[in-house]
Amino acid sequence: MNRYMPLVILVVFGQAVVAYILVDQVAVRRLMGPQLETLEEVKADIPISDVPERVYQGLGEFLINPADTSDGQGLRFLRAQISLGVSPANLTSELELRQPHLRDIVLQILGGKTVSEMDDPEDREFIKDEIKFSIEALLRRNDIPGEILEVYLTEFIIQ
Repeated sequence: MNRYMPLVILVVFGQAVVAYILVDQVAVRRLMGPQLETLEEVKADIPISDVPERVYQGLGEFLINPADTSDGQGLRFLRAQISLGVSPANLTSELELRQPHLRDIVLQILGGKTVSEMDDPEDREFIKDEIKFSIEALLRRNDIPGEILEVYLTEFIIQ
């Protein structure tokens, strides 16, 4: 124990020196540094809303055979119309250019679901989230600024 005592004292002393330097160089000099100029208060009426600007972009109608109907029966189908709530407004032009890619994303998601995975309202919310995250991933990959605020199923019929 006694042979480690000088090492312990050296470490504690080193930490004390580092702490003193940080307090002296950073904290005290910031507090005692040059005084800020006096700022003038300017009143401006700027309308600020907590709700982001929202524009709606329709993806059109989708007619799909669910995944569990590929066994040869083919007696079931899904008909859906989907719209996106997007922000900012100029994102709609970018989405319009990528309309085939967006439709393909939605077709893959809906076509991979069975009827039992789509018939419950909670399942539909999950599908909407899946579509939203997939389209946002496409936007990030292509460095497109903006976000998908909401996915709307304006029509959803399973027959």
